[in-house]
Amino acid sequence: MQQNAYMPEVTLAVPGYDPARGVVIQPEGGDVLVRHGESGVEILATPAGLRDLARWCLALADEQVPDGAHVHLDPGILPLITAATPLLIGREDSLAI
Repeated sequence: MQQNAYMPEVTLAVPGYDPARGVVIQPEGGDVLVRHGESGVEILATPAGLRDLARWCLALADEQVPDGAHVHLDPGILPLITAATPLLIGREDSLAI
């Protein structure tokens, strides 16, 4: 299989962590549906919604973000649509496996 020599790069910008404001992003306004499906938790999203989720993850990955920081995404509040299940995205520096 021949591979394309040019791979377009996708870049996202997120504000650096500010202890006074916490973890914040500038969302594009995409749509995200989180639900429990037949094979487990499903996250379905428009391209802008996927980028918004990626922004949240990148913002939480900032070196200055404290362990335990998290964001609650609620149905009807960007980017989750009203039919979505609430979603918590959190930073845990040491996960017990």
